Amino acid sequence: MPLYSDSFSNNESNGYTPNSQIEGMDSFTNSLEKLFFAEATILDCTNKEANTSLAIELNCNITLVEMLFHFNKGTWGNFKPGRTSFIRLLNELVQRSGCSVDIEEFTFFLKDTAIIINKIYDNSIVDQLDNIIAEICKHYVHFSKGLTETPYEIYVPVFEEKGNDENEILIRNIEADNNTKKDYFKYWGLYFESEDDAVIYDLKSATIEHGDLFMLNH
Repeated sequence: MPLYSDSFSNNESNGYTPNSQIEGMDSFTNSLEKLFFAEATILDCTNKEANTSLAIELNCNITLVEMLFHFNKGTWGNFKPGRTSFIRLLNELVQRSGCSVDIEEFTFFLKDTAIIINKIYDNSIVDQLDNIIAEICKHYVHFSKGLTETPYEIYVPVFEEKGNDENEILIRNIEADNNTKKDYFKYWGLYFESEDDAVIYDLKSATIEHGDLFMLNH
């Protein structure tokens, strides 16, 4: 049951350049590091229409449980409107760079797991990052097998593999960005040391299942 994912940092063919110096990037990176207790790597690709796509990697020296604890206390990642909020930082980068900026992939590398979040429509990560982390808090007991095992990778989102005709429709919808925020909260992909392959976490039923998945891949 494969998940298909290309790492921005390991695949030069996708056109992303490490630590590119568009105007305002240094300030944006430093602010992200303070906001998320992390070392940040920003990979970006600017096309000829002056649209910039970012892949953000944050190395956080905390565990998933610690991250969720600080998120619930409001001391990690400020998503509320204000001077230091995540959305405000991105808006400032847009103003300083003079480019349209969107996030293609946002990855948290924690001490015990990696959380990989992919864009599924324009500004989807910007709009839904706080809600995704809130759902991780809500579902942690369930996807950690009753607190017995933390997955070492969490992919948000993944999509069901359908029959041939339905699967073609699904892939066309992904390519057309014909997705909504609810698609973040249907299925996630999890990798456990105790499992030979990735498993599906169904958020609606709060259960772990086995089956075929399509991993969104830009």
